[in-house]
Amino acid sequence: MSPTRTLGALAAAAFLLVSPLSAQTLQDGIDAWLADDDATALPILSELAKSGDTDAQMLLGQIEAVTPPGASTAYVSSLPRRDRIDLFRSEGGLSGTSWLRVRAEAGDEVATALLASRLPDAGMDVAATLAEAGEIEAAARLAWEIFDRGRWNEIFALPADDPTMAELDFVAWMRSYFAQPPQGNPWDWLSASPAEGRSGGIMMMTLVAPVLAPHLRPQEELRNYALAQRGFPQQLANSQRLGQAAEVMSGQLDVDPNLATVAAYCDATCPAERGYCALEVISEVGGADNIRLHDTPLERLIPHAEFAGSPRAVGQLRRWMGSIGESSVSGNLVISQCTREDIRSAAAIQ
Repeated sequence: MSPTRTLGALAAAAFLLVSPLSAQTLQDGIDAWLADDDATALPILSELAKSGDTDAQMLLGQIEAVTPPGASTAYVSSLPRRDRIDLFRSEGGLSGTSWLRVRAEAGDEVATALLASRLPDAGMDVAATLAEAGEIEAAARLAWEIFDRGRWNEIFALPADDPTMAELDFVAWMRSYFAQPPQGNPWDWLSASPAEGRSGGIMMMTLVAPVLAPHLRPQEELRNYALAQRGFPQQLANSQRLGQAAEVMSGQLDVDPNLATVAAYCDATCPAERGYCALEVISEVGGADNIRLHDTPLERLIPHAEFAGSPRAVGQLRRWMGSIGESSVSGNLVISQCTREDIRSAAAIQ
């Protein structure tokens, strides 16, 4: 065979070898990731990121940053450290450089805001930047952390017509409490209150009301429910009100987007006791607010509604709980035997 033909044959063979990979698109990577197939998804995203795809860079950086501790797939966990760094990061330094930092250094405003949001002194200006860019979940997560760190004044200083305020469902819920405080049976009132933002709102209200409006301090049943949303269900159990709480929670799962992943998990695992299941899940991960911290990595590419019910979200939640095992705050308190058994099963394969 002539040298020219030999080179042509080699080029054709090389094309056949690389074209299937190069033909993979960002959406292919996203679809595989949402299907909880990291072995397919991450090499696609990594290759695209290294070839200069800025969306893949942002997404890969965020996936690495927001995956809960212990919730990695078996594929990622099995990789040697160097391979994991090569998969998730850009070159640079002993541990590589986060693609998110690469984008921030290139002047990407959203990447800069996402990095800033992880600093303890991040303020509502960062949340506003994220909200304006369409990263509503990231903005709400930061606003909650600002409140939870005791910096209430930064939330309350926002004008009522501030665009960021409109995205803070937990603040809207608290305001509905003050506008129409409970009358009569607290469980009936709670069931009728807005479901979206309820978990965060009731946690917020039990802290704020005694300080700003002592006469509207919540009843004991509501305080115990708020503690359960914080991941501390013992007082609720001691009061023998788990049944009422589970009924309220079951109804909330139907309509609260913040708990959509919990709803998908419980409906797939323990549908006969979904309210109890949700309370067990919240207890296991240390509070409903922690679930929101690990929502969609990048909302403009993967909307919250698309992520929350996906195999990825549900599988990630299950692995996260399995990594915690039975060492959670609730200790020996079993709210849902079905859920606890599934957590043991998940722990066994960690």
